[in-house]
Amino acid sequence: ITKQVQLDCETKGYSCMLFCLLFHTLAGEVPFRFPALTQSCVVIPCSFQQQENMLLTKGVWTKKSGRNIYHNAQSQVLDHFKGRTKILGRMDEGNCSLEIDDINAFDNGPFCFHAEHKKEKYRFNSSCVFVVMKASPDKPAMTQIPTEVDAGTIVTVSCSVTHTCSSHPPEFSWSVSNLTSEATHTLLPQGVWKSTSTITFMADGGDGEKSLTCTASYWRGRKQATTGQLTVKGQWMQFCLWGCHIFSLFTLFTAYVNRITGCIQSNQANSCYPAC
Repeated sequence: ITKQVQLDCETKGYSCMLFCLLFHTLAGEVPFRFPALTQSCVVIPCSFQQQENMLLTKGVWTKKSGRNIYHNAQSQVLDHFKGRTKILGRMDEGNCSLEIDDINAFDNGPFCFHAEHKKEKYRFNSSCVFVVMKASPDKPAMTQIPTEVDAGTIVTVSCSVTHTCSSHPPEFSWSVSNLTSEATHTLLPQGVWKSTSTITFMADGGDGEKSLTCTASYWRGRKQATTGQLTVKGQWMQFCLWGCHIFSLFTLFTAYVNRITGCIQSNQANSCYPAC
């Protein structure tokens, strides 16, 4: 065990010394505090260095009391956490990331990770996390949209949210019919993710101010929306141009029909067609 752990044990008494003797201590990385949206899920990042002479493939997450919130044997997991926790990462690659689904306001930890190999137990420096609960999700951030566009213009806009439920990222919906749609997910520092929806759409709907709303639906039903405004101009002029064009075609067609009708009525049909 490390000198620091030995010092901690000496200052905290016999019970801690017994704990230290039972565990080997290795280097690991888990955030000290990590945000989570209640009623959704959270994926807590966790990593460690595999040992050259031994492959650690069995991970366990516990409460401070030592009781299991995750174990590969469900019978050894606290009832409150059964069916709600799992390690998403590959232990053989040093990834011990933990998912807690349907997280409750009192699932705030601290939760600590350790590994087991045969009868040996291995704890890690910086391997405990406090979960900081958020009662409601943040509103999506929408990119700036033009304040004024002509009817028929193709507009591109994005909206994004940050979250810590990477196994079930938010889904997006828009208040307009889109021509194209793309969703991306980017890992930010400290295990936080950014999900972005980008669409293109055609501005229509008449002269005046129009609303554009992006709604983010989080895992297990929580929603937040952001609305932007843009003014669509020129549709009545566009309608007039189309109307005038159709009217001109109709007028020419009517004149043609009238001429043919006149020829037939005057018994000159055979000589009319070439003239027409």
